[in-house]
Amino acid sequence: KLFWLKPSSQPSISRHMQRQLPSSTAIAMAMPTTSCAGVSENQVQVMDGSMGRLCMLKGIPEDDKLWSARGLVEEQYHEIIIEAHMEYIQAGSVMITTNNYAVQPNYYRRVFDNWQARIAPDTETAARLAVEARRRCQAEGSVRILGSLPPICESHRPDLTARFIEEEGEAACLWYYRTIGEALRRGGVDALLAETMNSWDEARLAIEATKDLGLPLLISMEGALRDEAMKPHPHLAGDIAEEVLRAKSQGAPIEALGFNCAPPEAILMALQAVESSGVGEHLRQAGIKLAAYANCNDRKAVHDAGFDVLKFGAAGPIRVREDLKGTGYVGWCHRFMAAGATYCGGCCGCTPVEIRQLAETLTEEEPHASLSETAAKLLSTTSSNDASVSTTASDSELRGSIQTLFGRVV
Repeated sequence: KLFWLKPSSQPSISRHMQRQLPSSTAIAMAMPTTSCAGVSENQVQVMDGSMGRLCMLKGIPEDDKLWSARGLVEEQYHEIIIEAHMEYIQAGSVMITTNNYAVQPNYYRRVFDNWQARIAPDTETAARLAVEARRRCQAEGSVRILGSLPPICESHRPDLTARFIEEEGEAACLWYYRTIGEALRRGGVDALLAETMNSWDEARLAIEATKDLGLPLLISMEGALRDEAMKPHPHLAGDIAEEVLRAKSQGAPIEALGFNCAPPEAILMALQAVESSGVGEHLRQAGIKLAAYANCNDRKAVHDAGFDVLKFGAAGPIRVREDLKGTGYVGWCHRFMAAGATYCGGCCGCTPVEIRQLAETLTEEEPHASLSETAAKLLSTTSSNDASVSTTASDSELRGSIQTLFGRVV
């Protein structure tokens, strides 16, 4: 049985990329430990940013059916994917993610008759291209490759995901995640990253299918934690953390819990909810790190339209929030770190430029500067948030949250 779903969104893409960035060494962090949830920046590992738009700007054609997977299915574009990975490594990323986010049943079977047979080789190709990028950068000892376990049906649509799981059956979903997990392992990844998970049910299937592959697992939820009515609930992140702890206690090799592809306001609230629920300390005791990589695009109109691809045109072109360009987003990354995030990078709209700026703040800050001081300084240089921007908190609410987090006025 094949259950067909109407495509409802484009996978993560970004904009304003530069073709070539100068080489940089692996990031060596050196800052003091902060209190409570805050982590020492010598523990922070810089992730990469969005791959889709970067690859498109480098020459991969825009494709509203295969999205970023177009660069995998046509060999002529493989070199572009390698170059994109290299830009992030050169910018300072010590963790890069494979470019197979769109290699999934809902997209593939509307294009290929033999979609089931294609999923494994295309996924393995994505892993091998990332490995080749690392080799060319001579970064085998300093850069980890995370194999993407993407949403099985659609991004930002818990309703469609629930329907997909119910109609297709859990066995089919387990087959998919097992198939791509094995392909990523064959391709040479160092860990698996289940990212932008729509629900715990989806994350649970990814964990169950891959937990015995001998690779660490990073589980990253869509950061707003939307319900099937599309309403955000980042304050429920503590409940997700409890599920992650339970899965690890049952033998899943979970390395990190993350929140991604939501506005930074939602990501911060989710991180704070983990700590305020009391689960943060249990995560640390279990050796589970926190990860954060937010969506930098202005997507309010898209979410208001129900994240339906048929209404994307009316929502206008994808654009990066003005207040999140450059150091604007870097300031948020420092707030994520102060809230406990050990792995930090960017999602849609984040480019090698922002990743380089983030890495530089971790290597060039004055030795005695605290995370809170860094975030406050960056906040003071960030433009005010426009009323049209997709956020989950007003500016006053946000500043109140930051003040509570840092224990002082910012």
